[in-house]
Amino acid sequence: MTYKHAIIAFAIIMAFGVGAYEAVKSGNYPVVIVDFNLITEKEVQKDFSAAYKYFQNALLVSGSDPHALETLEAHKEIRRATLDKLITDQLIYKELEIRLKDDFKPIADKNIEQYIQNNKNISEGAEKIYGLSLADFKDQVLLPEAYKEILQGRMFLNKENFDEWMKNKKSKASVIVLSPDLQWDGSSVKLR
Repeated sequence: MTYKHAIIAFAIIMAFGVGAYEAVKSGNYPVVIVDFNLITEKEVQKDFSAAYKYFQNALLVSGSDPHALETLEAHKEIRRATLDKLITDQLIYKELEIRLKDDFKPIADKNIEQYIQNNKNISEGAEKIYGLSLADFKDQVLLPEAYKEILQGRMFLNKENFDEWMKNKKSKASVIVLSPDLQWDGSSVKLR
């Protein structure tokens, strides 16, 4: 190997190392793989933060102490539930792509816009309850729910049971959880 080749190899290794560091630092690494589709740490953290804020507010409204969520066990359970929801959302999205191609996206957008028009204080509510901007609330909460409703409606018309389909889909899905404290048991994410 010549000196020139050694310098090039070193530069490639350094570039890869810096790129990997930046990916980890920004959360752009996979935490779960669902049928060859990645769910990144960044996605999990966004949904975790919204769920955490929601549960804090729920505890405040009920008169309970929101500091109960500050335990390690509470954080693990919210993270577990967040991953479980993201896996479910991914399975629903992929099924809609199979059944309807891209035809479901305009329907979901229309339903969300109609929902926002009918709920004038939604932006303020999203900020106070979930700690999300309206755009993030649409992406993280409203869009997955709209997709679920579209699939449930399609299944109802075809006389299919959504809950049975979801149970069957989860049992057949290839789910790899890359988090050391969580695992997939064939139907949901569980704590180790």
